[in-house]
Amino acid sequence: MKGWKRLLYYLMINVLVSACTILTILVAWERTHNTLPGSLISAIRGTDLDPAAASATPRPENDLLPEATPTESFFVYQVVSGDTFESIAEEYDMSAEELIAINGFTQSQPLGEGEVLRIPVHPKGSVVIDSVIGAGDLETESVLLKHHGDGELSLSGWRLENQEGGIYIFPQVPELVLYKNGAVYVHTRSGANSVVDLYGGLNSPVWHSGEEVTLRDAAGNIRSTYTIP
Repeated sequence: MKGWKRLLYYLMINVLVSACTILTILVAWERTHNTLPGSLISAIRGTDLDPAAASATPRPENDLLPEATPTESFFVYQVVSGDTFESIAEEYDMSAEELIAINGFTQSQPLGEGEVLRIPVHPKGSVVIDSVIGAGDLETESVLLKHHGDGELSLSGWRLENQEGGIYIFPQVPELVLYKNGAVYVHTRSGANSVVDLYGGLNSPVWHSGEEVTLRDAAGNIRSTYTIP
């Protein structure tokens, strides 16, 4: 009987040693054959389940890609008898100068029947440069912008440009919003901004006869052009 007990004791020891050996091998294999990539592990740790780790998670590579170049949408219009740049521009709430520039024409170039024009699509309405007042005189010099179409349109981040590279950027705060048939004057001189008057704060005029004024939206798209008479 004692012999059987001794044999059973040895068998139990062997089973225990074998189990420990197998467990050790499995742990070592798991450490050297982990199938989860480091980026996936970081992403898991960066979820709301672990806010502290989330703040240290590297920025995704997609964030480092350059932004797409802004583009503008257009629809096609075919010229019919009697059309002029002015009549088409008025119909689509834009300036004749903008229509001419977008389609690569010149002021003196005739518009022929059957020609195809590109008309920009402005889903929130259109702001046009209506006129430049007092060009060359600092005290009176200003650009008048008007909003055509329905709804409201924020001019935050928009800019006026002249041909010499001068730029006026519409302020982000306070935000200027134009409503239907609204208008705003952009003065060259200094003054206190309001909902109908903005001031560039310059001490000399910037506009002159024959110069082209360009209005761009916050995405960089040309929304209107105007040639000073």
